[in-house]
Amino acid sequence: MSQKPLHRFMLGVLIFFPLTFFIWYVTAAFHLAPVTLLAGKLLNVIAPDALMWLKLDGHTLVLATNFGRDASGVVVSPPVGEDVLGFHLNPLIYSYSLPLLAALMLATPGKERWMNLLWGVLLLLPTELFSMVSSVLKTLTFDVGAAFQAQQGLSQSGVDAIALGYQVGTLLLPMIVPLVIWVGLNRDFITRLAPQLERVFAR
Repeated sequence: MSQKPLHRFMLGVLIFFPLTFFIWYVTAAFHLAPVTLLAGKLLNVIAPDALMWLKLDGHTLVLATNFGRDASGVVVSPPVGEDVLGFHLNPLIYSYSLPLLAALMLATPGKERWMNLLWGVLLLLPTELFSMVSSVLKTLTFDVGAAFQAQQGLSQSGVDAIALGYQVGTLLLPMIVPLVIWVGLNRDFITRLAPQLERVFAR
């Protein structure tokens, strides 16, 4: 393995990551907007009649449900009057894969780094969508609770699947997927660093 290109790459990641993280944070309302739009449409298919709307307020995801509390405090659907159950979620906890991917792409030498970055952002979209949908479903399942589960006819296995999806979408995918995308789009650079991997990519 050639040490100098590897060292330059690692140094580049360390330099670019704070910059991409800062840009990602201050532009959250823009890069999260298409994910929120798609998530709202998908959730209306997956969990019909559960959402009133899903919107962004800066970098906070605001969820208004079709549930509320009756006079005795029991959660019911549809809500009584205009008093609906709402939640504020933080989508930044699972969308940090974007600045990580950008730092990896920008630190990789080559003329195609910007094109690879564009492809990487597009390939990352399904992961961000899965994570946001899983987060909202977890909130509906466990914070709204039994009323949502009854409305959607969720079994215990369905509840467990939503909990697992939330864990995967929050803890696992945001860290792994950027690395997988980076490897897939930069095979030539990786084989220059580690020629023994050429046989693996050739399969």
